Amino acid sequence: MALVDRRPLYEIVLREIKEKIKRGEWQEGQQLPSETVLAKSFGVSRVTLREALRILEEEGLIIKHQGLGTFVKRRPLIEGGLEELFSVTSLIRRQGRVPGTLDFKVEKVPARDNEAQYLGINPGSLIYRIERVRTADGIPVVYCIDRLPESIIGPTLPQVEESLFDFLESFCNVRITHALAEIIPLKHETVAEKKLKFKKGDILLLLEQVHFDESNTPILYSSNYFNATKFRFYVVRKR
Repeated sequence: MALVDRRPLYEIVLREIKEKIKRGEWQEGQQLPSETVLAKSFGVSRVTLREALRILEEEGLIIKHQGLGTFVKRRPLIEGGLEELFSVTSLIRRQGRVPGTLDFKVEKVPARDNEAQYLGINPGSLIYRIERVRTADGIPVVYCIDRLPESIIGPTLPQVEESLFDFLESFCNVRITHALAEIIPLKHETVAEKKLKFKKGDILLLLEQVHFDESNTPILYSSNYFNATKFRFYVVRKR
């Protein structure tokens, strides 16, 4: 005698969709068929299907874009806690991925007013402005703009393709100990989106930080544009 599956229909549909995603039949970023087509293929009503989709969305496996449809949610390549001060290089390595650098550019320029304010120097003082794209396993994940005072570095700056924290310790004998950070969600930023090779549905997150040494001297001012579909941040909260 055949066993009867007594699970609710929506749960059966939910598990079948999970299996399709797991097997790669529906890949990250791929749009799912319409509700009508899905309901027909699973042999259930649209009400039953919608309940399965609702749970999948709550679990973070799919995402609905108004007017566009339902998509398999892209899983982040990298994740880390915001309570921990990290270099992008070390974070990528800790996730078991290979860090890399693209579009490296450095210039010595007068500090703009906001740059001077953050770095505690006079406007017009010379700084090194470093622009680069950080990659994980060759995939662009962060577009970085870093500013360092010339007074700390000296008259020339060697090419720095990996961790600025490591460079500052080895080249300048300066150790970053803490930072003040601001997280800013952005609707649109043309340069960053181009650098990070944005696709439809990608989200941009700006992390602006001023880094200090043990004497509370500002050393480094950074603007890091993250593709939030590839990076996930979390905060550990304690009572």
